[in-house]
Amino acid sequence: MNSSAPPLRIFYLEDNPLIVFHIEAIIEDLGHVFAGSANSFAKLVGNFDAIDVDGVLVDIDLADGRTGPVAAKWLRDRGIPSIFVTGQEAIAAEYPETALATIGKPVSDTELAEKLELFRRTKAPSKTT
Repeated sequence: MNSSAPPLRIFYLEDNPLIVFHIEAIIEDLGHVFAGSANSFAKLVGNFDAIDVDGVLVDIDLADGRTGPVAAKWLRDRGIPSIFVTGQEAIAAEYPETALATIGKPVSDTELAEKLELFRRTKAPSKTT
């Protein structure tokens, strides 16, 4: 992370709690803020008003099915950028306009650091406007 840049607030849409814990640790080690997680698209929608983030990491398959691409499009339609984090890169590639990029699992610290910077170029608007 650029030391003069403010930390990013990152939310993670992932149904595996061990992966969430791992990514949370990397995000915080990179100097960013882990802003929470949800394990399904339904929970994301249900908690949307409480989410204030610069971007969302999104898995393809969630607790409510293969809803990651739908969630990423839903977020995009609300001005919030996302990045797919998945072991199913071929499926993510079917949605090129939905997310800014794809990170393959297992996630490398270096790749996550590089891809998170994409959120700086696509800042989410304030929800108060």
